Amino acid sequence: MTPAEREEALERREANAAILMAKLEKDRQALEAEISASAAASKAAASINRALQADAAKKAKALEDECVQWEAKLSRLKAEVGKATPQAPVSSRSDEEVAKDKAEIAAARAQLAIDKAALDAERVAFEKESAATLAKNKAETQALAELRARLVTIRSEIEGNVKLREAEVRKKEAAFEAERTKLQERADALMRAEAQQSEERAKMEAQIASLAAKEVMFEERSRQLQERLKNFAKA
Repeated sequence: MTPAEREEALERREANAAILMAKLEKDRQALEAEISASAAASKAAASINRALQADAAKKAKALEDECVQWEAKLSRLKAEVGKATPQAPVSSRSDEEVAKDKAEIAAARAQLAIDKAALDAERVAFEKESAATLAKNKAETQALAELRARLVTIRSEIEGNVKLREAEVRKKEAAFEAERTKLQERADALMRAEAQQSEERAKMEAQIASLAAKEVMFEERSRQLQERLKNFAKA
């Protein structure tokens, strides 16, 4: 693999790592938003539960007060009935009044029974609703804890992947730097070799020029010698 191909592969890996980091960051933000929403829902449910408990306590207190009033009235009516029961042949109250009091007592007892039944039913409904709310809050708390644990796991995975990528990048950068250093050393050696060859070429050209000059000089001397020989032969 050439350095360009290695660099291209490294860029692709870094791009994939960036995409993965962006996806993990998006998932982390979604989890945090879900956790915040769950926490807000849990707080709202707790507030509603407290409001329901306060309202139920208020209604129960009102019903208890009303029951006390009816019981006091019933006791008073019983006392009046006891007083109205004739021990002597003459009565200060008529039969109609006694029947009316008895009817009021019966109606008060019936109303008291109805109110107690309604109070019991309301208490049962409130207990069921409270149990459901508590179960829901418990489930939301558990889900929130699971989401937080998942978020911690994802953060750990992200940090581990980032550290691994950084180690790989540093390792590849070190390898690229070593290879670049080797290539630079080779280039420097080639440049030195080229300079040495150029220097040797210049020396050879100078020697060739010197030999050419000597050859010209030798030819000139040979020509002069031939002319002398010719002149000597003529003489």
